Amino acid sequence: MKTAVILAARREKDSEIPYPLMPFAQDLCLLDRTLGILRDLHFSNIILMVGYNSDMFKKYEADDVTIIENKKYEFTASMGTLALAKDYLNEDFLLIESDTFYERKLIEKLAEIETGNCLSMTEESGSGDECFIETKNGFVIKITKDRHRVCHFEGEMIGASRINIDTYHKLVDAWEIASNPYLNYEYLLMDVTEALDRPVLMFKNLIWGDVDCKEDFKKLQNDIYPRLRKKEDPYDYENLMMHLRSIFPNKDVSKAEIIQIGGMSNKNFRVNFNGKSYVLRVPGNGVDGMVERVNEEFNAMEGCKLGVNPEIRYFNAKTGIKLADFVENAETLNAATIQRHDNMIKIANIYQKVHGAHIRLKNEFNIFREIEKYDILIEKAGATMYAGWENVRKNVMELEFYLNDLGVELCPCHNDALYDNFIKAMDGSIYLIDWEYSGMNDPMADFAALFIEAGYTKENEDFILGQYFNGNIPANAYKKILCYEILWDYLWAQWTVIKEAKGDDFGTYGRDRYNRAILNLTKLN
Repeated sequence: MKTAVILAARREKDSEIPYPLMPFAQDLCLLDRTLGILRDLHFSNIILMVGYNSDMFKKYEADDVTIIENKKYEFTASMGTLALAKDYLNEDFLLIESDTFYERKLIEKLAEIETGNCLSMTEESGSGDECFIETKNGFVIKITKDRHRVCHFEGEMIGASRINIDTYHKLVDAWEIASNPYLNYEYLLMDVTEALDRPVLMFKNLIWGDVDCKEDFKKLQNDIYPRLRKKEDPYDYENLMMHLRSIFPNKDVSKAEIIQIGGMSNKNFRVNFNGKSYVLRVPGNGVDGMVERVNEEFNAMEGCKLGVNPEIRYFNAKTGIKLADFVENAETLNAATIQRHDNMIKIANIYQKVHGAHIRLKNEFNIFREIEKYDILIEKAGATMYAGWENVRKNVMELEFYLNDLGVELCPCHNDALYDNFIKAMDGSIYLIDWEYSGMNDPMADFAALFIEAGYTKENEDFILGQYFNGNIPANAYKKILCYEILWDYLWAQWTVIKEAKGDDFGTYGRDRYNRAILNLTKLN
């Protein structure tokens, strides 16, 4: 399917400029956004149906855009306009109302459907102009703007649908013999199709809206579009500047220099401002439900007090936005440098200081309970764990009894020993950053994370544990570490499934960790 029809003929009630052409952001209007999404998805036959102030649309005519004018737009409605495209349509198509604003995933999902009709809906918006939908077994049985005719408020129709070409011909045939010129296509669709011809996609929590008046346009500008931009591109420059304005409310941040410096779960940016350098942390996709920011804030501040975490200047527990001191000319450790003996000695000292601190962090990080929490998040994301997970999970969860027999010790732990969470300052000091997953845990869980994240050799495992335990490594330490290695691998495999369901791509990372967990389970047995 390469065809789309955009309806843009109606007369505006309170504007001479059609709202689809009115910029709501710098050089961006509703029609620009719709055309951009369609072209990104390789739609090559776009039919733009115009009427009111049609001359304003002429600039959009192109090889892939055909403009058709409804000269009777004042005396017809959406079906009268749609019928004029009959000589230009010979395949199924997307039908989009030009005054509708939506997340691009709406069009992406409709474009993935290979046959038939499909409508779209979301939760009731409360706008006062809702087109309510009722369904039965996933098919539309009622469309109405009259709330007195609605038995169950399931949601409202969005102005984007997939229309089968045979259905379109039925619509045109019915329109040509109708006596009411003010028919809307969605109501006629109910007349010419059976319920089974009207499947609907439900988009929960969709950011969207339609623009019928000045108040709607202001809402688009000031509310809907800023929320969408944060969701679809949380790292664009304007969003980052918005965060800086919140952090430095009484200062002009327009001269701040922002440089991206990496991040896995999140994105990190170096901010040079007023002669100082900071690290701005912006949470990534899919972390909702994984990280408790109130816990992170408390625990990270305790890390600062211990001198193992760079000073934090700002932390927003609602958004996860964090600003910390930038460690100048610091070296981020890698898979090789984290296994140098001088660095391992310093890491052992960090763990001695953290694990030995007589403090209680805000939370307990129990990996078994985290796995149960991630089970729910996977289900909510509509994702599925890797093949065979049911039996693997059963064996993983049984490790709780084995660890209890070995003996579990609770102390402050970092729980996220990626080697790039260790940064080395010019004076040789090493800091342990990113306390998102910190909490009270068994200290051997920290070493298990370190060993698998950094790929420690057996000799280096012995060396750092010897340093940590002052030469007296407990007999059960390696058994506990192997258990925790299995638990971390399974948990982070779940984490990957959730993140990828939200749009990230980690290649084989999650599956590799899952397979290693399976392999290490055989070593225990």
